Formats: sequence, C-alpha cells, structure tokens
Amino acid sequence: MTVLHPAYLPFSAEQLRTHFAPVGGGGGNPDLHLAYYRLSARRYLDYKKNMPAGPPLAVAKYIRFARQIEKDERFWIVTLLLRAYYSADRRPALRTLLSMALGATPPFPGCATWDEALGEQPVIYFEVNLPSPPSYRAWLRGRLEQQILVPYILEAASIKKERLEGATKADAMIIAPDTGFAAIFEAKVLSDTSTQTSYDSTRNQIARSIDVLLDSNPQLRGGLERRDPQRSCFVLVTPRLFHANPSSRLYGWLMRDYRTGTELLARHLPHRIGQLDGVPQRLGWITWEDCNDAIPNGCPWLPS
Repeated sequence: MTVLHPAYLPFSAEQLRTHFAPVGGGGGNPDLHLAYYRLSARRYLDYKKNMPAGPPLAVAKYIRFARQIEKDERFWIVTLLLRAYYSADRRPALRTLLSMALGATPPFPGCATWDEALGEQPVIYFEVNLPSPPSYRAWLRGRLEQQILVPYILEAASIKKERLEGATKADAMIIAPDTGFAAIFEAKVLSDTSTQTSYDSTRNQIARSIDVLLDSNPQLRGGLERRDPQRSCFVLVTPRLFHANPSSRLYGWLMRDYRTGTELLARHLPHRIGQLDGVPQRLGWITWEDCNDAIPNGCPWLPS
C-alpha cells in the first residue's frame, strides 16, 4: 500500500477517498479533495529530497511553502481520526476520543454509553459542508444595515436573495447514521478562530459550527440526512499550549463562555433563543498531545 506521506498522512489515496462526504464543494468527486493532499505531500517529499539553494530570502520563502504540511490542520485531523478508525480496536479508540472531549457518557439523553451512541457502523467524513440555517439567513436579512459596516458590501448583500451565508465546512465528522449521533471536529494548529464572513461582522467560526449542528439536513446523503441535532456535538482540537493558555486565542475565550452557559451563545445566535438548552454540555475541547498519548501514533510528528 502506497501512503500519501509516511508521517503526516500514512494512509493510501484509496483509503482516504472513501471518507469525503457526498455533499457540495467537491464532495461528489473525491479526486478534487485528494488533489490537495497529494500535491502538498508531494511538495514536502520533493523538498526533503532536494534541499534548495539560492538567495536566503528566496530559500526561506520556498521552505515555508514546501513545509506547510507541518502545520496543516487538514493533515493533522485526518491522520488522527483515521489512525483511530483503522486501528485494530476501532470502537475503543473512538470511544476514547469522545470520552476525552465530551465526558465519560454522552451529554444528551437516549444513549447511556458511547458504544450505544456510536451504533453499529460509525462513519468518519472530512471537509463536510453543512448548509447555513434558514433561520439565521432570515434573521440576517432583516438586519443587514446593523451587521454590515462597509457600504459596498451592504450594496452587494442587498441584491442577494438567500445566499447571504454559504455552507459551513467541518474539518471532520464522526457520524452514526443508525443513532443520529454526530460530532464535528474543528482543528487548529497555529491559526485562531476565523471571524471572516461577508455579510455579518459579528459572526465567528465556532458559533457558525454550533449553529449548523442545530438544524437537521434531510436533503443530504451518505448518512448525514439521519443526523439528530439533539445528538450533535462540537469538538475543538488544539495544541496543549493554547489549551493551557486559553486567553491567548479568541477560541479560548469563546469556548470558556460557550461551555459554561448559554448567555454569550444566545447573544451570538440570537435566532436560536429558546433552543440552546443542553448545548454547552455538547461542546468539547481536546489537545493533539492528549490524543497522541491516547491513540498510538495518532499524531506521529509529535513527541510521544
């Protein structure tokens, strides 16, 4: 079996191609996703074989470009979750990750254990596009002048119809179609939570991810249409450095408040008032280092 990279993606293209959800954004064609991983891995391997020479600034620029894989969140989360999925003890490995992130028992009614929540055949998908909630788009449509600060952006928004916000992409998802359980994973290495949205200056990446989980998606396929919003969880994965120093990142402040009550979350999701009970308990935060300790070679580039 030829792996895409011996450390950063020790799985074959054939294995990886089965883990892209059949949704928009290239989901119907796994080769569109695979091209990204192949190119990045090849660039890194070429760099290792042929160390560059030339002016220092040009070499430094090339090195940064060639070695992006070393901090690429996509590679990190794919390798971690596939290492658990393809281990000899798949179910215990997945159970370990979920317990670390969300507690010893599922934080929602109806499933007493993680084994029960995982059902008969859990699936892992990467780069999953989940539709923007209609309730949010309707809320935003009536408040464009309050949420947009730049005139030309406001003009652009005024001529749009329903597409004020596109799909939210989850880095990864574990889903159990027969129980409705799902957990989406947001991976961070050095980057912070994104606040870059076109038509809402107060929207942030974590709030978006939570928001899309609170709607069902019966129009999707591949088991995603069976996801239960009341059994859907969010897991942030970051370096231990930022977990220990949460105030150094915006996501540290957000996760602290989102996980301890609904007050701030209700302010960030005002169209969800009355729908947020139990959501804080379904938000988890784990570190790459802890995952690497729990899942053998889960992140093989990290010291064991």
